[in-house]
This record gives sequence, C-alpha cells and structure tokens, in this order.
Amino acid sequence: MTEREQLSSKPIEELEWYEHMRLRPGMYVRRVDISGFIEMLKGVVNAAILGANTNSFMIHFKEGKELSLKFNVLEGKILNNWGQFNRNTISSFLLELFALNALSEKFVIRFLDESEELIHQQIFEKGVLLEGNNLEEISCSMVMIDCLLDEDIWGADFGWHYIYLTHQLREFAYLFAQTKFELNYKVHGDDCKVIYHFKNGLKDRIDIELFEGLGGSLFNTVINKKFDDFEIEGAFAFRNYSVDAPYLRSYTNNYHTHENGTHVDGLLKGLTYGVMKYFQKYKLTEEYKISEKGMQENLVAAINIKLQNPFYSGCVKNKLANPDIIEPIANHVAELLFEMIEQDEKATEQLIRKFRVY
Repeated sequence: MTEREQLSSKPIEELEWYEHMRLRPGMYVRRVDISGFIEMLKGVVNAAILGANTNSFMIHFKEGKELSLKFNVLEGKILNNWGQFNRNTISSFLLELFALNALSEKFVIRFLDESEELIHQQIFEKGVLLEGNNLEEISCSMVMIDCLLDEDIWGADFGWHYIYLTHQLREFAYLFAQTKFELNYKVHGDDCKVIYHFKNGLKDRIDIELFEGLGGSLFNTVINKKFDDFEIEGAFAFRNYSVDAPYLRSYTNNYHTHENGTHVDGLLKGLTYGVMKYFQKYKLTEEYKISEKGMQENLVAAINIKLQNPFYSGCVKNKLANPDIIEPIANHVAELLFEMIEQDEKATEQLIRKFRVY
C-alpha cells in the first residue's frame, strides 16, 4: 500500500498536520510544480523577514531537488514553531514553512551564533521530527535550512528552472528595501551568483517601466504612510506619452493581488481627487472632465498594503476587499499629487491636457 493510500484510509480528524499536507499538497501550494514551489518559497522568505527582521537572505539551488536557505536574525531571538504545527501560532512563520517541511524528504534547520557555531538543530523527515527539541524561542544570530524536496510529491521530472526562479525572486525582492538577496546555482557546471538589493523598494520597480517608455515621466512620487490600522508603501508616476502601456501592480502583505482590489481603488480615487482639487481651485471644472479610467491610461504604479485582517473577494487572495481603506488612501494620495501639481505648472499642463473638453 502506498503512502497516499495509507493516508487516505485514515479518518481526516486523525491525520497529523504533515500527513494532511502530504495527502493534499495542492491545498497548501496551489500547484505541485515550479510555480507552486516559488509561491511557497516566497512565503518562507516573507515569514523569515517578518519574524527575524533579516537584512540578508541567501538561497542556494543545488543539484537535484536540494535547497539551502540562510538568513541573519537582527532581533537576536526567533520563534521556533517548526516541529509543532498550530494554526494559532503561525503569524510569524507562515503556512508555507510547514508545507516546505512536510513536502520535503529531509528538512534540517540549524540555529547559529555570531561565529556560525551550532546552537541547536532539528531534523525532520517528511514533516516528522527525528532529532531536536521543540523550543518556543531561540536566541541566535543566523538560521540555516537545508531540505530535499520529496520526489513522491513533486515528481521525478521536477527541476530548478533558473530563468523563472530568478525572475520571480527579483520581482519579490522589490518589496523588501532593507534586505539583500543572494541566489546561487549552477548552469552547465558553471557557478552563478545573482544579488538583488533594491534600496528604493517599489520605486526601483516602476523606474524600470519608465526607462522603457518612449518619453519621460511626470510627478514621480513615493508613497510611504502609516495609518492607525494599516500602512501603505509604493510609488507612482505618469508617462509623457499615452502610447506607452500603463503599468499597475499591487500587493497585500507582500503577496501579489493579481486582480488588485480596494487598495488600488483608493490609489486611483486619490489621483483623481488630486487633479480635481486643482481644477476646483482654479475654476477649471467646465473646461476639463476627469475620470479614473483616464487617470489610469498612462499611469505607472506599484503599491503594497500591510494590514492585520485582509479580506478578499472570492476564495483566493487575488482581490483585496477591505472597503474601509479606500478613503484614507485616496485622501493621502490626493494630497501628495496636489502638492506636486502646484509646484510644476509645465508638468501639470502635460498631465491634464487629455482631459480638456473640446
């Protein structure tokens, strides 16, 4: 009897957490392929950065299905939830970490001091703790994770697609301005190393889009604002020429929201409010007619909202649905844009000319 047959024969309430993940991996990584793996890896990276406040993260893709992760711990202490899965204690180390453990044939985590001497280690096999103690908290300076993905789960044909992996991790790195990422792998026997450190965060990402356009840009603006219940960061600008395609990318808690949502609604409303405020101040409302659709035509923007209790439209996390964030974001963005409009008459004329009524 195969492992899957054995697990399927047990009542679901009797399954251990790692058995449930191994029986239904698609519930935890969406797709059991390179795409699902990279989303799981992003979750692990995100969890480490949030839990350890790390500013250095190394990923080493080895031969076969072996993987090594290494990151520093600036807080000096780190929660250790690896051995005991508990839905109430995974806020710092998210679900993807447990999935990586359960879906690996071998999973070893080491906690190191400043000299990279071993303090404590835990060894797992398919999610089962074989060696080490379940300590709630560990004082350390560095964490290393070595794992071997389980071929029974991922399939014999699974392999590292380096072009896809480096592309995805580069996009992800824009969200962490304080963290340097180092990727190591081999191509045709040659060692390769890639380092990403985007110190301006999402502004560096939209700058790439602006450089690829035919003309210059207007009102390049950074968003970095903390509200009572959430915070938002990102950047926006407008292309000089509408022939260049718009670019709009949004995230919630560092996860890409493919269908945008209420954080983007707040951004677009804010841009509209900012220009409308200018029209009203100078009594131009009869000469110009503005719309959110028009504002988006030559917009280049990327935003990331961080909030405690995000709600989503539908069963996946593709579209944010928190209505109470719209107006605070809109008001803040409107003020940012209006201040810049007041300071640059020439750029303002270029921005608003498409709204003129003839």
